[in-house]
Amino acid sequence: MQTLFVYYKLPVHEHAQWRPRVEAFQNELKQKWSGLSAELMQRPEATPDGIETWMEIYRHTEGVTQDIMDSIAAMASLHGLPPKRMAEFFIPLR
Repeated sequence: MQTLFVYYKLPVHEHAQWRPRVEAFQNELKQKWSGLSAELMQRPEATPDGIETWMEIYRHTEGVTQDIMDSIAAMASLHGLPPKRMAEFFIPLR
């Protein structure tokens, strides 16, 4: 089953601005895609120049499909989320 990981970098001083926007975005996605779960995480430390790395993690009861991934990317753009979002699929080890 595929899990989608989306990560990006933000200035520390913008943390409070972005968090509610990303959380609202994830809540909208969960309403649109029944069975979708979403997490928001960050690296424990910022870089010396004040940059945080955030990670959105998406799982679906039937696996994250390309359609779900495309929907997440399109909705992120509509929400004005950071444009340099890197997205990758991972699967459990076999």
